Formats: sequence, C-alpha cells, structure tokens
Amino acid sequence: MSSAFTIESLEMVISGINAGIWDWDFDTDEQIWSDRFFELLEYQPNEVLPGYENFTKILVHPDDKETVSNAVKAQLEQNIPYNVQVRLLTKYRGYRYFECRGNAKFANGKPVRMVGSITDIHEHYSLREKLSVVFEHSTDAHLLIDDRGILDCNQAAVQMLRCQDKSELLTIHPAKFSPEFQPDGRRSADKSLEMDYIARKTGYNRFEWVHKRLDGEEFPVEVTLNPVHIDNKKVLLVVWHDISHRKNAEELIRRNEAMLAESQQLTHSGSWEADLVTGQNYWSDEAFRIFGLEPNSTGPNTELFSQMIHPDDMHLYISHIKDAVSNLNPASFDLRIVLPDGKIKFIHAIGKPFVDQTGRVAKLYGAIMDIDAQKKNEQELIKAKEDAEMAGVAKSQFLSTMSHEIRTPMNAVIGFTHLLLQQDPKPEQMEYLNILKFSAENLLVLINDILDFSKIEAGKIEFEEVDFNILSLLENIRSGNTQKADEKGIPLKLNIDKELDLTVVGDPVRLGQILTNLVSNAVKFTEAGEVTVSASVANRGKESVTVDFEVADTGIGIPAEKINNIFDSFTQATSDTTRKYGGSGLGLTITKRLLELLKSTIQVRSEQDKGSVFFFSLPFKLSETQLANKTSGATADIQSLKGMKVLIVEDNAVNIFLMKNFMKQWEIDFDVAENGLIAYETVQQNDYDLILMDLQMPIMDGYEATAKIRYLPDPKYATLPIIALTASAMLDIKDLAFQIGMNDYISKPFTPNDLFAKIAAYRKK
Repeated sequence: MSSAFTIESLEMVISGINAGIWDWDFDTDEQIWSDRFFELLEYQPNEVLPGYENFTKILVHPDDKETVSNAVKAQLEQNIPYNVQVRLLTKYRGYRYFECRGNAKFANGKPVRMVGSITDIHEHYSLREKLSVVFEHSTDAHLLIDDRGILDCNQAAVQMLRCQDKSELLTIHPAKFSPEFQPDGRRSADKSLEMDYIARKTGYNRFEWVHKRLDGEEFPVEVTLNPVHIDNKKVLLVVWHDISHRKNAEELIRRNEAMLAESQQLTHSGSWEADLVTGQNYWSDEAFRIFGLEPNSTGPNTELFSQMIHPDDMHLYISHIKDAVSNLNPASFDLRIVLPDGKIKFIHAIGKPFVDQTGRVAKLYGAIMDIDAQKKNEQELIKAKEDAEMAGVAKSQFLSTMSHEIRTPMNAVIGFTHLLLQQDPKPEQMEYLNILKFSAENLLVLINDILDFSKIEAGKIEFEEVDFNILSLLENIRSGNTQKADEKGIPLKLNIDKELDLTVVGDPVRLGQILTNLVSNAVKFTEAGEVTVSASVANRGKESVTVDFEVADTGIGIPAEKINNIFDSFTQATSDTTRKYGGSGLGLTITKRLLELLKSTIQVRSEQDKGSVFFFSLPFKLSETQLANKTSGATADIQSLKGMKVLIVEDNAVNIFLMKNFMKQWEIDFDVAENGLIAYETVQQNDYDLILMDLQMPIMDGYEATAKIRYLPDPKYATLPIIALTASAMLDIKDLAFQIGMNDYISKPFTPNDLFAKIAAYRKK
C-alpha cells in the first residue's frame, strides 16, 4: 500500500528544516523559488526574479560562481548530485554561507527538471573556518590522537617534529616522538598513560614534557590535552607549545642568579632595593650575611636597618640618602654597622635613585660591600706607616745626635793636629802628628760614608745646579789624593780631553764625591803600578755635553764571582780586605746610588791581581758663563783677618779653646758666648762683623738665638752674617738653619782652611 504526502505536509516539512526550495524546468528554463527561499536571503519575491542567470549573476559571490557552474554541469552531464557551499548575497547582512543541494530528473538520457534547496550554514561554516585557521595556521603543534595513533595534525606539528610532510608524520606512532625517560626519571611510555588518563577523567590536563624530533634532538614543550568527539568518536586534541626559548631564558636567569650569588659571596658584596612608596626593602642573600642576618625573601624593615647603623655614622647615612632623593645624585660612602652580636663592621655603600614617570623618586637601589678586612688592613698600614715615620724620625734624630757627638771631638782632634803641625814640631813628633792626622781623616771618611748612606736610604739627597769647571774639579780631586798616592809611591795620572776645559751646570760636590770614592779606592787597593783618571767627551751638542769618566788601577783586582757583590752595602770583595785595607764597605754603594739618582750606571772591568777599571757617563748642561780652570789642591796660605770682630757662640770648652787659637792666629778680635741666650744679649752690646753660631746648646740653641737676633729692631741685625757651626751632616738640619735666617754653615770637624775661607768670605770690603 503506497502513501502520498499532501502539499500542506510538504510545506510544513520544508519550513521545519529551515530551507528554501527551488524548481527548475529545463524545457521552459523557468525557476520557482519558495517563500522561504526569499526569506533566507531577506528579499521580497518581486525584488529578484527567479532564474539561474539571475541567481549566479546577482546572488552568488564572484569567487564562487565557477564552483556553482561546475557543480551544475557535473549534475547535468554526469548525474553527480549538486551539493556546494557558497556565499550568497543577502539584502541586509552581506554575503553569507549557504549550502545548495539539488537533483535532476532525466528522460531519454536528457535532464528535464531539477529540484533543490538552499540552507543557511553561515554560523556553522564560520566556526569551522575559524577552527581550521587555528588548527592549520597556529605556531603550536595540534594533533588529534586516538588509541591507534595520530589521526590528523597541522603544519606546525610537521615542522616542529622535522618530518618531510604531513603524510610521513601520520604514519609514525606518537611514542616515537618521546625519549625513553623524562627529566624526573620516569619512563615516557608509563607517564604518558597517566597524563592521558588525567585528561580523560578531568576533561583537561596541562604539563611540561620533553619531546624528540625525528632527527633525535630533544626539546621541551608545554602539553595541553583536551578530550573531544570526532565523528562520534572520543579522541584527544593535543597541543604542543615549544618552550625551548623560555627554558633557555629560565636557565640563563638561573645561571646568572647563581653566578651573581657566587660572585657576591666571593667579593663579599650584596645588592639591595628600597621601595620608597611601599616602604619594603629587598636584599640579596649576601647582603643579609654581611649584616649577620639569615637570608630572607625580603629585606629588613627600615626601622631595623636604621638600628644597625653605627650611631656616629647615622648623620652620614641620612645626608647621602637625602642628597640622592633630593638631587638625584648617586651615593658612594663608607659606613659602620653594628651586627646582632655587637661587633662593628665597615661596609661600603653605593646607591642610585630610580625616578618614575611622574618624576618622583620611587626607589633606591644599589650594593653594599664588606670592606671590614680592607679597613682593618688600612688602619694597620696607617699605624705601620706612622710607626715607620716615627722610626725614621728617631733614626734621623739618632744620626743627628751621633753625628754631633762624634764630630765635635773629631773637630778638636783635627783642629789641634793642624795647630801642632804649624808649631814646628820635632821630627819624631811630626811623624806622630802625621799619623794622628791620617787616622782622624780616615775616621772622618767612615763617619761621612755612614751618614751619606743613611741620607740616600732616607731619600734626602738633593743635587745642586751650579756652574763648575770639569777640568778644575778633576785636578782638585787629583791634588786631594796625591799625598796618599805619593806615600805609596804610586803615580796618580790625569788623562783628560782638552775639550773638557769648559764650564757645565751640575753638582760638583756629588760628582767630586763619586770620583773621590773611586780614586781613593784605586789608591788604597794598589800596591804597585799606577792609578789613572780619564775623562773624555762622548757627545756634545749646542746645549749639552756627555762626558765619559774612567778610573783605572793596577791593584789587587776583583774575583769574577765577586764583581756583582761589590756594590752591596757593607760588602768587601774578600773577607780579609777589611782587615788589611780598612773601610766601611759603603763607598761603592754610595757611588752606585748617587749615579742611579743622576740617571747613570757604574760599570766595572776587573781581573784578579791585575787591576780594575770603573767607568760611567754623565750628561751636563753647558753653562753660559765659562769659569777659568782654577786648581785649589794646595793648602791656602794663612792670612790675617785683622780688623774683623767675631762672636763665637759655642758651649764645648775644647772647641772654644781651639777656636780661640785660630782667631788669634788670624788676628781676629773675638768674644765668646756659651749659649744662645748670652749671645742674644751680647750681640746687642757690641758691634760684630760675623757670628759663628753652634746649633746645639743648653738654655737656648742656635736656631732660637738666630731667630731672636733677626727680630731685633735695628736693621743691621737683619743682615748681620751668621754662620752655623753644625756637627750634623743631615740635610734637614742644614735646611732648617737657612730657613731660620742663617747665611751659611760649616760642618764639624773642619780644617783651618775651611773655617778661614768661610770667615774671609764675609769680610767687609
């Protein structure tokens, strides 16, 4: 029994499925569109005439016309059902997606009629399109996985796993893309089952995982599992987000934090930040340790921190903080803190203000360094320096005192020896006096060597810049050593370049000391042969000249293994040298040090038992004033200074007695004052041409007496010549004498010629 639907029932069905119906008669080429057809497209029946041409020309999107044409052609020519999804133009909402379906009726192999429908699928199609875009174009890998393997994936998954294409990836079981073990030590196969179970049970699971690319490279991902239904089958939508960059960044941060923590521990420095808005402080672990506190997630509050600052340094801390906040100046200062156990520690704090967008200082941040050991070392160094300076002062005072105590009696020995030699002594007395004179002079050389060495060690050597004639100086040195050479029967020769009869600028005293040391050594260590002093011009320019000096002897020589040691302090070439020849062992040391201070070097060639040659070079500036060659080796003739009146200020009775004899010999009128106070009173009662002022005296010393004399109201006292008599060879004492107002000085012990020359230089013309 057959049944037929009524027209009413068919219209109800059509209305229920929300579809528009169309009917196309090929014989008449006419189409009929249902009312619902027009309603879905939002048109009135009279606004668009039904028909294939109008449908494709007016309603179908230009990009979809070919799709409609091909589908209709396939239906009519191959009887393939017409089914397309295209965009149709609605009246008010623009183009929307519709599904167009249709079937043709054929008669004698030809289509005679075609009936179909249109259905609005825009919302469904738009959602599917969006999901497709997310699936295909996401940078994360998307995969659909069931119990058998991978059902589908996007291109990102292909690239992430480094497969050739999608088809290759779909043939590989997902287990192959995981290493055997995960970082926690669990097998990937076991752990993956647990992760899948959690996702299916809870509907969602997110976790980190290590995957493996097809080439074997492992990489970290964040995995998201979502159970979904595809074709009525429950599968897992798997999303892999590659977190390699994040992990690398986290590892870099972790490594940097570890390195920072290690470096802060090694350098005893910590970092800090103070939030001025919230009042919260943040400290690094090492900052806590510096303050003797256990590390915490945040720093101590401001009140606790302030209590740990040493009370005496609180004003310093507050001033730097105010300056940083008010003037935006970085702070850097030392500070003392009080640890919880009461110990005091030095730290160095540096800080910098942070300004927010409003221009307000919102934070202070910086670092602190534990400088307690450094500060204690500095304090120890300061104390050691002070102790060394005090020791230096004590040494200087000791040398000055010893110099005075030794030179004062030496002055009497040498002075009276000279006086006795002038008294026409008996032959045997002459021999004794000469031996006494020789011994005294040797003793004086030893004293001078020790004092010169001490001055060099203390860095108190000063070099003069005066005009002198080189040839004259060399002849004087020869004359000064001739007597000793003659006593030994040794010729002392000069071999001097004629060009050296010129005047240069330098220190003749120190150059003379250097050459005298070398010549006296050569004479002392030579028993037979000769000693030769040579000098020649090595180089001469318009403003300077370089001179080569050489002292050669035919003496005992120096063993090859000892040559490098002869310039050491208190050192002789052999142990019996001192016993046989005497000496302090300082002469060559002083010579070497003086030449080094003059930017030169002493050199030596020597062969044992055949002699030695010492040589060096020195540059000099040429003087604009040429001095005549004056040889002054001979003892000056004793002359009369009659008419001069001198005040002798001296407390040593022996020296007074000696000075009186000299004054009488030179016909000088003199008075004696035993100390500075008597001299100050005496000088106001008499008119003197010169004062010989001893420096170290009881009641009032020579410095104070000179200063008081210079301040006397009569102008003559400002220019009255005052010569210091000093038994000290220390430069600072001589400098002080000049600063006080003395005109000149003469060191004890002095020869009669030296004293006479000094007094005569101030004789009124």
